[in-house]
Amino acid sequence: MKKFANVRLPVIIACFLICGIAAGYLLHYYSVDLIWLTASAPITAAAVTAFSLILKKRKLRAVIFTILAALFFVFGALGCYFRLVAFAKTEIIEGNLYRITGTVAETGLYSGGEYVIIDGAEANGTALSGKVIAYLPTNYGDLCDVGYKIQLYGEIGVQDVYAYGKLNYLAEENVKYRTFCYGGVVSEYRFSLFGEIRSRIKSVLFDNLSPDTAAICYAMLTGNSQSVEENAMQAFRYGGIAHVFAVSGLHIGIIFGIIGFLRKKLKFNKYVSAAICIFAVFFYSAVCGFTLSSVRAAIMCAVAIISKLLYQKYDALNSLAFAAAAILLITPLSLFSVGFQLSFCAVGGIAVISKTFERLLKKIKIPRKIASGASVSFGAQAGTLPVMLSTFGYISGAGLLLNIVIIPVLSALFVALFASAVICAIIAPLAPFVIPYVALPLELLISFLVNAGFEKALISGFGAGLFVPLYFVLLLFAGDKLNLKFLKRLIAVLVTAAVLISYVLAKTYLPAGGFKIVVSAYYGGGEVLIKSSQGNVLVVTEGVNGDRLAGTVNKYYAGNVSAVIILGGKDCVKTYEHLNLNCNTVYIYKNYINLQPYGGVEINYEREFTVGGVNFAYADGFSILADLNGAKLAVCAGEEIPFKSCDLLVSENANTTCASLYTAYFNLSDYYYNVYDFGDLTYYADGGQIKQAGVYPPKICLN
Repeated sequence: MKKFANVRLPVIIACFLICGIAAGYLLHYYSVDLIWLTASAPITAAAVTAFSLILKKRKLRAVIFTILAALFFVFGALGCYFRLVAFAKTEIIEGNLYRITGTVAETGLYSGGEYVIIDGAEANGTALSGKVIAYLPTNYGDLCDVGYKIQLYGEIGVQDVYAYGKLNYLAEENVKYRTFCYGGVVSEYRFSLFGEIRSRIKSVLFDNLSPDTAAICYAMLTGNSQSVEENAMQAFRYGGIAHVFAVSGLHIGIIFGIIGFLRKKLKFNKYVSAAICIFAVFFYSAVCGFTLSSVRAAIMCAVAIISKLLYQKYDALNSLAFAAAAILLITPLSLFSVGFQLSFCAVGGIAVISKTFERLLKKIKIPRKIASGASVSFGAQAGTLPVMLSTFGYISGAGLLLNIVIIPVLSALFVALFASAVICAIIAPLAPFVIPYVALPLELLISFLVNAGFEKALISGFGAGLFVPLYFVLLLFAGDKLNLKFLKRLIAVLVTAAVLISYVLAKTYLPAGGFKIVVSAYYGGGEVLIKSSQGNVLVVTEGVNGDRLAGTVNKYYAGNVSAVIILGGKDCVKTYEHLNLNCNTVYIYKNYINLQPYGGVEINYEREFTVGGVNFAYADGFSILADLNGAKLAVCAGEEIPFKSCDLLVSENANTTCASLYTAYFNLSDYYYNVYDFGDLTYYADGGQIKQAGVYPPKICLN
């Protein structure tokens, strides 16, 4: 009898490691004593035993596997838990002025200028256990590059472990402290091999190309996209090909191919050739700053080389699992990084589904090369779909076609650009005669992408909660990793698809007269989503994060937004231009009537209006009252709250002037429910009453 699935021990062990990391995270998040980790021991033992029974014909192998799986679970849990504990500890007094010294590990841009991340930092001579992110004015950023020794003065703030209900993204890279510095920066050049290589490449490109083209070329070569102009970056994202800026399998594969070609010409023996190839891919990963995607690709490349040396069959899933385990054992918090998730889901999707898709294309007489390219593109996009939807709020409808047509062109351009950049970095006088001509096709391609209007082909409005596991189960049944006959596979796919569609419809549907209210926020602004059977309405404050807003809308299955209502002062006129939403109806307070419509957006200035089945009334530019069939919802973005009472008050600032049944705050607020501590807060309104959805448990970050 054929096995249901071919057991891949590295995959199973990597899954136990991931489960352990998740367990450690939950223990710390809910402030549960570590002793409760033992409560998971019976479950772990049962799961390990079940897998061991599969291997009952090889008892020694089963015992070894059982021990390894249990150890990886424990290592994952303890590693994650103690990383979070260490991140929460501090060696300084927050808010005090310190002399900060250290080595620049990374540079980048933010809205007010430039920032540097300082590694090996000291504050008044005291060694810090985490990195420091220092925000500098624009004119200071040129004084320090990667590898430089830097000294500055500033008030140090401490990053919270959790922000807005989840792990602070800075914790993933141990960036524990922050400081703003507006002067007194002293830097000293220190030789850094990888920093020097990056600087040479950057100089070659920016000295011989326009800033926009140079930034894209530099991002393609090193993975550093900080200098890429926002419109160009959005064009690549909307086209579904922004992964060209994440040094990964595409880049490492090309480098591996170049090195392989050279070693064949030079006729090295296989062991020397293998050593050179492995060294080359890891060296390139180091030049790119050891990004997660580049390390993953380098490890998988090394596994492929070693497998060939040992005359073993290479298995992509085992190799992917080995790479995941290697990274997570060293940096367990990487599991929560979007870059990690996208990189591993893309390769996992290719390994699971691409061959099935390729066979279907060949059956309908699609040429082999086209079928192969299309199947790889489809597999990568299928694997990353849930991550893209939950993080960015959309997937590109044009992505499949562009990955088939554009990526081969970009790959050829990358080879030419890489070779010319390396040569010109060594022989600088050649750069003006080589680089502009090599980059010319790329300039034409960028112009096409920016002006093509791929934002009109975006797909959004679903893909959160149980959607993710159900979707991956569907992929697994549709792929070739389970040994199922065609009829059984078809039934499994259809049943899973039906459950998935039913779930999405259930999450989208609301009974007539009922309302769902979601309060969300991120640094700088907040939003309130009101869902009903008559439409979805967003109330946002000025400073809302437009990139994250689309993800929030998608998370709650509200892709079709009927209207956006903006609260704030005169700066709110800038807000609507940065909302990444497919919505053409915007409401703004009447005092800002000078706003000019753009792109078909309809600007409305009524003080009172009805949209999505809700009656709204502005009290002033910062406050609005919503009548949800008798239930009163007040949203206030200013210092003063002009309402005496309501059923639910959502506010920027704590107050005692408005009597309300429920109160929620966008920002951290002592002893009150707030989005910073608890994450998104959900309420329901029906029959003129508002009820809170669930009871939010206390967490260690609650004041």
